[in-house]
Amino acid sequence: MDEPSISPDLKKTKQYTSPGKESDQDEGETSTVSTVIDSTMSQEFGATLQEILKKLEKLDVIQSSLGKIESKIATLETRTRELETFQDTTKKDIEELKSSQTFIGEQAKQNADALKKDKVLIAGLLEQAQKNEDMINELQTKNLYLEAYSRRENLKFMNIKEETTIDEKEDTEEVLRSFLERDLGFADARNVEIQRVHRNGKSKDGKPRPILARFLRFKDVQKIISLGHRLKDTDYQIFRDYPAEIINRRRSQMESFKAARKKGIPASFSSSQPDKLYIRGKLWPEGKIFFTS
Repeated sequence: MDEPSISPDLKKTKQYTSPGKESDQDEGETSTVSTVIDSTMSQEFGATLQEILKKLEKLDVIQSSLGKIESKIATLETRTRELETFQDTTKKDIEELKSSQTFIGEQAKQNADALKKDKVLIAGLLEQAQKNEDMINELQTKNLYLEAYSRRENLKFMNIKEETTIDEKEDTEEVLRSFLERDLGFADARNVEIQRVHRNGKSKDGKPRPILARFLRFKDVQKIISLGHRLKDTDYQIFRDYPAEIINRRRSQMESFKAARKKGIPASFSSSQPDKLYIRGKLWPEGKIFFTS
């Protein structure tokens, strides 16, 4: 076994002794060596212990860090599971949305097809309605022409003074015959046959009521109308007894009629279709204004 190492200072303190005192010296040296050894070992053990404690402290720090890491890992695992759950739920919602979108698309296609059929049906109905409306308008116009024809022997005389007294009613027929003879210069005024004659409507602004007369013969009506130019500078007026709708249609073309006549251009309304204006023998479009260069 190796001899324990002794520091040089201890070696210097060792003195020589006589043989008689050798035992005492050995005991003293042994005691001193033991003390030194114990001190040295204590110092070395203390230093080792300190190193061990430091290492243990490092281990505690490492263990604490590992604990935190484990806690974070556990948190991450929890969040990962939550994200996986959320992902699964999202996938399910997406699939449901896709399914719903497909259903909506199918419904939209069905509705579009139905709407297309409805549009075709509606278009057909509108076309038929237009045809019916055109037919109704045509029938109404024909009825107007028939009514105008049935009233072709009627004439309306405007602004002829009413001759009434407190005791007697007006003899309207005599008033009309006197007007035809005196103011219009109609030679057959006393002989012309009148079927009916009367005042029509109510007086407006104190003016005399119109006289409406129905003659027996259409040729007498034409003769009276032809003499109408003799009333040019008077307040008297003579009109054919047309239905209100015919009058409105003629009124819309009267400007063109007068403009053409003023220029000496032949213009007249049809006898059978009294709302149709002809200029230079051609049908003039309704609503179009007549201009001359």
